[in-house]
Amino acid sequence: MSLPFVKLFSCITTSTIWCESERTRLVWITMLALSDSRGRVWASIPGLANAARVPVEDCQIAIDTLLAPDRYSRSKEHDGRRIEEIDGGWQILNYIKFRELKDSEQEKEHKREYMRKRRAMERKTLTVKADTVNLVGKKVE
Repeated sequence: MSLPFVKLFSCITTSTIWCESERTRLVWITMLALSDSRGRVWASIPGLANAARVPVEDCQIAIDTLLAPDRYSRSKEHDGRRIEEIDGGWQILNYIKFRELKDSEQEKEHKREYMRKRRAMERKTLTVKADTVNLVGKKVE
């Protein structure tokens, strides 16, 4: 079974969300953790407050903050808004964009794994050709 997950980039600590109250940050991270593969969060304010372990009033303040424009946001898309309301919850606006970002370490690891598999395949091919030459006594094309 595949469990959904969300990437949490270290740059969150230098983003404007980190300038918000700790309860707003907690609601935001809870929303990221609860989101589905398309960035939708299915919850009510009381349900989200319970999941984030914050009072309902603080959750409402956090939602209002996340719905509002952020003039200092690094992302100018959606005027810096982080979420929008949808029927049954909220849509995290830049969810797909951030989910698809690959950090440099992931990219390096992907390339290392590709090269390891490629070299193993090449060694296997060379071994098969060498064995064929030895059995037949002549080079096989």
